[in-house]
Order: sequence, then structure tokens, then C-alpha cells
Amino acid sequence: MEVILKFIHVVGLSVWLGSMVTWAVFAPRLNKYDPTKNTTGVLRISFSKISWSSYVISILSGITLYFLNESTTSNWYIEVSVLAIAGVVIAFHSFATNISAALRGVFNGVMLILALTAVYLTTIYI
Repeated sequence: MEVILKFIHVVGLSVWLGSMVTWAVFAPRLNKYDPTKNTTGVLRISFSKISWSSYVISILSGITLYFLNESTTSNWYIEVSVLAIAGVVIAFHSFATNISAALRGVFNGVMLILALTAVYLTTIYI
């Protein structure tokens, strides 16, 4: 059971991180080719669904792994905490639309660092 949960957790994190990086690379280019932002809006909704779904899968599997792991040296709570903080930052970034471009860029950087940290911590604890 634990091995399956770890696999689900890693796949969820991979999809989550991959969707964030893909969107960060393509969104600025899409805005140049789609001034009405119709296509960008539709893709943003699709990427948000994929990203948030994989995030929820990752956090639920991480919490379950934390409770299933009987080792006293387990540090899953650190990885789940980083993942939770990343979720809060991403939610703020998603719903706070009236912030400056510079501040949005800062949030993008923080999101990427937190996501990479969560993936790194997962690889340590597996």
C-alpha cells in the first residue's frame, strides 16, 4: 500500500510541477498571439484543473504517507508542510488578480522554488 501511495504522490507532484512550468513558459507567448485572450483563458482553465487536481492528489497522498509511516525518523510532515505552503501561495497568486506584474513575477518564482523543494523532499523520503 505504501509503495502505491508513494507512486501516486510522485506522479501527482510531477504533473503539478509540469503543468506549472508548461504554463509559465507558454502563457507569455500566448498573450502575444492572442490579444483577445480567448484562447489563453480557455487554456488557463484547463491547466488550472489539471494543476489543482494533481495538487490535491499529492497533498492527500502525502498526508496519508505521513500517517502510515511508522518510522520515528520520518520527515514526511516537512514535505507536506512545504506542499501546503505552496498551495497557499498558488491560491493567492490565482485569486489576487489586481497585483502588479512585478509582484506576480515574485509569486511565480516563489511557487517554482516551493514546488521544486516539495519534489526534492519527496525524493529524499522515498
